[in-house]
Amino acid sequence: MLAGTILLGLTGCAVPQPRGEGRLERVVEPTTRRPYYLYLPKDYVTADDAGRAGRRWPLVVTFHGMKPYDTGYYQALEWEQEADRYGFIVAAPVLNAFDFFFGEFPLRRINGALKSDEQATLAILDHVFQTTRADPNHVLATSWSSGGYMAHYMLNRHPDRFTCLAVRQSNFSAAVLDGAKTSQSLYHPVLVLTTQNDIGICRAESREAIRWYEGYGYKNFAWVHISRLGHERTPDTAADFFARVAGVTPTRPPRVLVARQAIDGNPTGLALLAGNMGQMQKPPGEPPPDPTLGARAAPPAQGATPRRPVMTAGTPAAATVAADPPGAAPAPRPARPTETPQKPLSPLGVRVSSAIGFEPLLLVYSADCPAEWHRSADFLWTLNGKKIGHGVNGQRTITEPGDYTLEVLVVTPQGAEHRASRRIRVLRHVETSAAPATNSVP
Repeated sequence: MLAGTILLGLTGCAVPQPRGEGRLERVVEPTTRRPYYLYLPKDYVTADDAGRAGRRWPLVVTFHGMKPYDTGYYQALEWEQEADRYGFIVAAPVLNAFDFFFGEFPLRRINGALKSDEQATLAILDHVFQTTRADPNHVLATSWSSGGYMAHYMLNRHPDRFTCLAVRQSNFSAAVLDGAKTSQSLYHPVLVLTTQNDIGICRAESREAIRWYEGYGYKNFAWVHISRLGHERTPDTAADFFARVAGVTPTRPPRVLVARQAIDGNPTGLALLAGNMGQMQKPPGEPPPDPTLGARAAPPAQGATPRRPVMTAGTPAAATVAADPPGAAPAPRPARPTETPQKPLSPLGVRVSSAIGFEPLLLVYSADCPAEWHRSADFLWTLNGKKIGHGVNGQRTITEPGDYTLEVLVVTPQGAEHRASRRIRVLRHVETSAAPATNSVP
């Protein structure tokens, strides 16, 4: 099984993502002497000191898979374009634990190599914060393939150092995680991304990861299963997830992301792929996020102690109604209006990336429906009565201005039909001739 896994994994070695326009460096952390690859995005490289200090630079820490088929260098390469798109700094540690010739696979215990990688990663984090303007309050742990062992482990053991986790076609081992520590990361956003044609052990261990996070009741947990793809590099989905958590916007549209087609997932994961992750739960008693912490707000001073990660979107699942103080007269309650019979709420809704925008509008849509429908029900999408697709979600570019009706018909295995729709408005650019040629949709 191991030989077959590695053989299939060879197809994922190439880095198909285009190179960025920033700067990639090989750096040696001075205390552990561990090398890592550091990518500084284009806007960071071209800015002066004042420009770098005037905005936040979220940090991506990406853990590579099995050497020699994946390396820290390859991980840095695959993240370059996404880093330029969102303004991420990227650090890719060189790991010892995951080596085809010398490593332990599958990982079922905390060995010396894993502990060495853990200490090196913490030192690399400190070094990045000392030498760059990376924001210690917005740090993503991400991985591909066997790097998932490390990514899951680092969030579990060091939730104060990471804001969120996004693993892509990655391995997972509950044996190296500490269930007693989950309360410290229960509200951290977590994304598990799987693909239809991934290698068997990654599919199986990704399912274990989903059960583990759901079993411990993680409040902001998302998983999504993408059609057609195999053991391929997919940093785009993790980058979009991190951007939503960190509250940053892309400098140009993520064209690859909108082509992703989900065939399964939980509601949070499907909403993320449709361009609307929605609100996230926060720990009880946590103050609301500071509205000044936008994408270009100044980061904490270098050397400052990282504060606890604050989710930039969301509210608790339910608001608590304060009771009257002891001894106080009850507050007057408003008179209850005369109730009229209400239609039962529909189990079907339509989520869209944007209900209004300028032409050409890239419309990403998904069905908001019970999870059991994802595999068993039939979906038919129409735009102004014309069929545009099947499946839980999809995307369409609308090039002509006007008003449109997006509708989905869902037929359950029992034959029940459900319909839902959204109105879409596409506006004409006032100065179409002034638009640069690079805005054209490929």
